[in-house]
Order: sequence, then structure tokens, then C-alpha cells
Amino acid sequence: MSATYRAFFGMTKEAFDPDLGLKDILETQDITSIRQRFDYTLRLGAVALITGEVGSGKSTALRYVLSKLHPSEYKTIWITACSGSILELYRLLISELNMGNTGCKSVMIRSIKKSIREIVLEKKMKVVLIVDEASLIRLEVFAELHTITQFEQDSKSWPE
Repeated sequence: MSATYRAFFGMTKEAFDPDLGLKDILETQDITSIRQRFDYTLRLGAVALITGEVGSGKSTALRYVLSKLHPSEYKTIWITACSGSILELYRLLISELNMGNTGCKSVMIRSIKKSIREIVLEKKMKVVLIVDEASLIRLEVFAELHTITQFEQDSKSWPE
């Protein structure tokens, strides 16, 4: 936008800059609602979905909500989805968990679960997985995602 636009509204920078700092995010009713639902989802250890139009602020709201989580209590894993296979999603997870090698699917699943168990059991942290742009994920990938969230057969979603 032009400097005239910013001057008219008394703004020093663009209002909807994609690099908007956390301190510059206005906590609106919508963001408060997302935070409440997010907190509820965390308490349940469940899966949540945030939808909205392109550019409506979903990712910004999530960045804001995640900034309120204490870093010693939560390990956030943020990946941006792609239209690739489940193996590609696993590779993204392995990368975010700072794990060096990949391999076949079963090795990747075992490695991801081992890493998550260490975070939860040894570091006493809760793991939060954010999949941004999840609409890009193919249906068969969604169908298989449960594989990395099952820790004791089907009785628990995350280790306690």
C-alpha cells in the first residue's frame, strides 16, 4: 500500500504484513476463541482443525496461540504440508525433530515415535503438532496419519 494510505490511518507499517511480530497481533474475539479451543484440545490430547479463507489469519492466530505456551512445558512441531506422500510428511517430521536419517516407512515411524516418547517421558514435555496448509494433504495421507499418534495399541494417543 502507499504511504498515503498508512498516513491516513496513522500507521507506521503495513497492517497485514506476513511477518507481523507477535507483539503486534491484536487479540481479537476470533483469536481468543481459537486460543480457548486450542487450550481445550490440548487438555484432551485431541486433534483440532482450524479452517478459513485464504489470508484470513489462521497461521497468524496459531503463531499467537503457540506463543502463549510455556517453552519448558510444550514442544511445538510446525510443518507446512505438501501434496506429497505420507513418506514426505514423515520426512518433514523427522527433520523438525532434528533426526538425521530416514529410511523405509517402518523405520521412520519407529524413529518418530521414539523421539516423541523421549520428549514426553524424559523431558516431561507435551508435543504439539501443527500441520499448516493441511488442505494440501492427500486423502490417503490423512487416512494414515493416525499411525504416528498411537503409542500403546489403540488405548492412548500420546504417552503420559
